Amino acid sequence: TAETSGWVSTITHSDVSSFLERLEGLHGGAHMAVETIGASKEGRELLLVRLGSPLPMSADAEACGDRLRVLITGNIHGGEVEGKEALQQIMREVVTGQHGPLLEKVALFFVPVYNADGNDAIARTNRVSQNGPDGGVGERANGQGLDLNRDFIKAESPECQALLGLMNRLDPHLYVDLHTTNGSDHAYHLTYAPSLSTNVDPDLDRMARDKFLPGVRAAMARRAGWRIFDYGNFSGREQVQWTTYDHRPRFGTNYVGLRNRFSILSEAYSYLPFRERVDVTHDFVLEILTYAAEHAGELRAACEAADARALGGDLSFGVDTGLAAGRALEVMRGNLSSVELPGLGTRRVVGDEWSTETMQVRVSFESKRQVSLPAAWALPEPQPEVLKHLAWHGLQVVTLKEDVSLTFEAFEIQEVRRAKRLFQGHHETSVRGGWQTREGVLPAGSV
Repeated sequence: TAETSGWVSTITHSDVSSFLERLEGLHGGAHMAVETIGASKEGRELLLVRLGSPLPMSADAEACGDRLRVLITGNIHGGEVEGKEALQQIMREVVTGQHGPLLEKVALFFVPVYNADGNDAIARTNRVSQNGPDGGVGERANGQGLDLNRDFIKAESPECQALLGLMNRLDPHLYVDLHTTNGSDHAYHLTYAPSLSTNVDPDLDRMARDKFLPGVRAAMARRAGWRIFDYGNFSGREQVQWTTYDHRPRFGTNYVGLRNRFSILSEAYSYLPFRERVDVTHDFVLEILTYAAEHAGELRAACEAADARALGGDLSFGVDTGLAAGRALEVMRGNLSSVELPGLGTRRVVGDEWSTETMQVRVSFESKRQVSLPAAWALPEPQPEVLKHLAWHGLQVVTLKEDVSLTFEAFEIQEVRRAKRLFQGHHETSVRGGWQTREGVLPAGSV
């Protein structure tokens, strides 16, 4: 749709479904299959595309053999459509005979329209400052009014529940989430980030930051002169800095890092022309997949080693977390102009000139305190909703069949605070208290 409209329009969910059906009918359809992993709040099917040579017969880890498993989502925010368009192009390339060597080492799984409800709420009044498409885009939230990229812990949306179920079955080694940033007046075509959690396995974090992403960045420069950089925005008045976003696992790529897996956030620059945003996203995905295929054994081994360390115990969890100190680097400032759209607002457009400025670049976090993790957590009276969440997050749960006497630490709540303002439909709550060592009985039925 984007191509045939001359880059004026983006595709609806039903037309994506029709497009996938046509791809399956082509000769290369033997390397592609489409299934449904759930439904949106408004009842639209959540489509999953399997790609590989040979084609994985299901979205289960065992069906992929020893290949690296990669899961990519597009359109988590309905107005950020570049990932959805780029994934369609890559799928078309696969079924018309391209990327054969890559598909032998990597099993691919695409969810091209993760936020199906938000995608179809297309209006010219959405994301007006973005540089096209002129026919309008969808809206950020899903059919519940939730931001799906803030839902990965509370898992309140049917979309997130479906995706977590897929992750439990597939256990992808790499997760990529495709976005379009608003952002500062920088001069990059695309910005990126690994998981920002301080509790990612240290070896996975070093590999992502020191090898994987720098390798992709260099390849992007060689491919088409693409300028890409760590995700961030200009901040500070007296001393300008380049700072990243948030470390909490409510964000998808941060969350996946806590599962001992690699994850990459992609943010095409929204003030580029629509077609250019799709082009850079397309190329970024392909360079990620190329690196992943070339280093598949190394990436798999790193994930397995991280799992072994976690299962070995003696782990700690970082808390009291804030931005880590940065380092002085050159950052590219762009040259933006404004275009008034009558009755809509102001569009921002990238110019041809840019400059560089040396500043502190702060793109990671650090925890001031480490807390030892216990052998297990116990819930004496688990509610059904809690058990559902534990299952969605893939946690190991054992239900006690009889009473157990033991020494344990119990957390006693002394204060509960609730925010006055709503966030994602909830008053965010914090609890304060302390741990008390006790001897007692965990009754049968505890988990």
